[in-house]
Amino acid sequence: MRFFNVFLILGALCFSGEAFSQEWDHKGEVSVQFRQFEDDKIETNEDTGLLIFTRVESVYKGDKTRHVFRGFARVDQKDKDRDFMAFEDVYFSRFFGAQEEWTVLAGYKLFNWTATEAFHPADVVNSRNFDSDLEFFEKKGELTVEVSREFNWGTFSLFMWPRFEQPQFPGDRSRLGFGIDIARPQAVDGTDIGDTWIAQGGMRLTFGLDDGDLSFHLIHHVDRNFPVTGTANYTFNSFFNQNIPDDPAALASAPVPYYFKKTQLGGTLQYAFSRLLVKFEGAYRSFEKDRGILTAQGVLKPVDHGEVALGFEYTLPIESSGDTTLFFEAGSILGTTKDERARLGAFQRDALFGLRYSFNDIMGSELFVSFITDLERDNERLYNISYSRRLSDVWKIQTGLRIYDAPQKGATPLGLETLDGANHVILNLTRFF
Repeated sequence: MRFFNVFLILGALCFSGEAFSQEWDHKGEVSVQFRQFEDDKIETNEDTGLLIFTRVESVYKGDKTRHVFRGFARVDQKDKDRDFMAFEDVYFSRFFGAQEEWTVLAGYKLFNWTATEAFHPADVVNSRNFDSDLEFFEKKGELTVEVSREFNWGTFSLFMWPRFEQPQFPGDRSRLGFGIDIARPQAVDGTDIGDTWIAQGGMRLTFGLDDGDLSFHLIHHVDRNFPVTGTANYTFNSFFNQNIPDDPAALASAPVPYYFKKTQLGGTLQYAFSRLLVKFEGAYRSFEKDRGILTAQGVLKPVDHGEVALGFEYTLPIESSGDTTLFFEAGSILGTTKDERARLGAFQRDALFGLRYSFNDIMGSELFVSFITDLERDNERLYNISYSRRLSDVWKIQTGLRIYDAPQKGATPLGLETLDGANHVILNLTRFF
């Protein structure tokens, strides 16, 4: 709240002295969202979700300023662990220079640094809500100070992120969780643990091409996607010749995700060849590994690695009332062993096949189908189908089915195996205003 008041004061200072050519734009949505999971025969798990979701957005445009407020909240009738509120974009910005080529921005901001549909090596700035779809986790706004300069060839931006925004994890009753409560995530800076106010920063270059765009980034921040989960509080027991947690019960019932500081170099490319759109993104991550974490597999540290994704999007030249677009993507984690990749994430070496059909009718009907399969680990697949349609100018309905087919193969579930059998249908009814 203290920082929100600071933003209000800064906004008032920006408004002062401007002519009354100011413009406001307000919009929002309220939706009832239902999801029903296949019964897993475990009484403590919650197989039904029914929630109210609300998002509001207000945008101010002045002569040399632009200020945005956008955030959302949800309340679930069945699973209180899904109750969640977050800022997405809450920032003040001001333009400088003869051509307003300079921009200074402060506040919470969502970053979209991805080019691909499902695998996102470069899009790592924002923390996520992990009780959402694997391909596009819901994001939380990141507290940001940004200075950018536009050129005729593109944009150069510098960022400072003074706070580690903690990811949101599912509760122990969620079918998309781990069956246990996850303790509050902690940031690791060298050997220090737990400080949410931590210096982070980076830069990004974007280039406009004739039929595409290219970007490069270099950032040094606390990682948001590859925690080491366990406990940092342990001692070596010489009698048993092994490391012993200070609180074994806490390690078993509420392990802590530790997020380490890292340096990442990466970029994205999108280029259109007539009806074919080629997409690529990649990143290399080097972690600070001054602290080991005791996990179920022993003492572990984060693993330096690269990650790449290549995608193709093709619009079929079919004379019909609708448009059909085909997708293919492949993503892989590089520079690790097979077991290390499996621990890092569900999409460690996978391929996606997808189709989007837009009916081009007055109600904006759209059908989306996708299939993700693991190219390295046997029997790990994710099926998704969804259909959306406007019911009127202000009402929209969406329904879908997701199937996770990944039977556990070892003593500990890895990757997509943690979600095996979490098959569910969704039905969302949304009112826009």
